[in-house]
Amino acid sequence: MKLKRKTLYRVIETAALALAALDLIAYLFVARPLANSVSAAQERFSESRQQVRLSEARIALYQKELAEIPATEKEMKAFVEEHVPPRRRGYSRVSGLVHKVAQDSNVQVDQLAYRLEMEPKDPLQRLEFQVKVVGPFEALLRFTHALETSSDLVLVRGLIFQPGETRGLGLRILADAYVTP
Repeated sequence: MKLKRKTLYRVIETAALALAALDLIAYLFVARPLANSVSAAQERFSESRQQVRLSEARIALYQKELAEIPATEKEMKAFVEEHVPPRRRGYSRVSGLVHKVAQDSNVQVDQLAYRLEMEPKDPLQRLEFQVKVVGPFEALLRFTHALETSSDLVLVRGLIFQPGETRGLGLRILADAYVTP
């Protein structure tokens, strides 16, 4: 009876160990890889969902910009009409602007030269001009500031200070005015 009981315990222990080993093998070769693939699939799904949200946000932004285009186009036309002269009046408008700003700034215009951009790019054409003025330093600063902040579309590209021929200081300004072609 004792022998049968010992044998029975050994059989039960062996069966329990075999069952535990079988459970471990099932976990390592079936459950764990399956859990890893489910986790990877969930991560891919989350990334895809995030990409969709970003795409939807971009689409909403593009739709908003598209809706604003008519107002922007109207504002651009108003800006061009108000601040950019037609090419046939561009030279006289730049000349008038330079001489008025020079008079207001108390500097003397020594030279004014123009060059129109040969290949215009819609909607504006660049009218390059170079002006040389002479006067005291503070007056030259006022002149430059007034030219840059005028209501016409003027871009100052370069300033070159030079000694004046008489008293004062000379300033050569390289700038661009824009005209409609």
